[in-house]
Amino acid sequence: MLKFYRVWIGLLHVLIGLQFFLAGYGAIGSGSPDESFALHIMNGRAIAAVALLGILFAALSRAGGKLVGMAAGVLGLVVLQSLIALVSVAGTTPGQIIFGFHAINALMIMGLAEASGRLAKQLLADRKHAETDAAPVAA
Repeated sequence: MLKFYRVWIGLLHVLIGLQFFLAGYGAIGSGSPDESFALHIMNGRAIAAVALLGILFAALSRAGGKLVGMAAGVLGLVVLQSLIALVSVAGTTPGQIIFGFHAINALMIMGLAEASGRLAKQLLADRKHAETDAAPVAA
């Protein structure tokens, strides 16, 4: 299940990369902001769903609380991302400053997702090493 979690985090990375593209696409869109950022918003919802399921897959992998906590942290940052977008008031200086944290938080989501993938990779290597150490040596 830990291998599946790594694949799942890979899917999350693809969606996050796509999200950055869609943010740029929406920023130079010619329609209203609601129309220009529609794909960005839809992909953000997909990221939230993938992050939520990531918690379940981390728990099912029996890799420990650290991995589950990191997966939960990713979901928490994704929820914070929506709150930042909701709270910021367009066209005002405080709103623009608050919205600036939207980009910073996106980098934090990407970094934490990457860290959880690296942890899963390390745990897989540790499990493999433990299995080879436990195997009886033929004389």
